[in-house]
Amino acid sequence: CRNMLLSDDARMDSIPGLEIEADDVACSHAATFGTLEEQPIYYLMSRGIQRPQAELMLIEGFFDELLQRIPFERVQERLMAEIEAKIVG
Repeated sequence: CRNMLLSDDARMDSIPGLEIEADDVACSHAATFGTLEEQPIYYLMSRGIQRPQAELMLIEGFFDELLQRIPFERVQERLMAEIEAKIVG
């Protein structure tokens, strides 16, 4: 369960879940959270990408893993557009 906090007033409620397909395993779960880190932003900027675009790319990459689980491409595209609209304004 991964979360990304994108503002000082952001809030998260994590409920870690497990997808177990075998009966003979021992499992545990955890939740993590973070913010945008400077190192990947700096890397992208060193390649000529402006900071706002670099931040957006990292945020979209974070959400892409989740969106790929949705079996409908149009829904994926619409949700990504909504995410981008929230970030860009």
